[in-house]
Amino acid sequence: MTVKVRVYSYSACSTCRKALNWLSKNRIEYELIDIVKNPPDVKTLAMAISKVGDKKYLFNTRGQSYRKLGADF
Repeated sequence: MTVKVRVYSYSACSTCRKALNWLSKNRIEYELIDIVKNPPDVKTLAMAISKVGDKKYLFNTRGQSYRKLGADF
């Protein structure tokens, strides 16, 4: 059974494009989800943060959009 990485991506984000390019070059299968059209729910975010240990690995915490949200979870 092949495991796919679920990638929430913003098409205008150069870092997202670089990550997708890296996954493709390394033949890692992924499921691409447009984060604007289909944002993850709180449960999914909490699970992801618990797996990686720090939200900075999942979010651009210095970005304007993030700061506007006032997201501090």
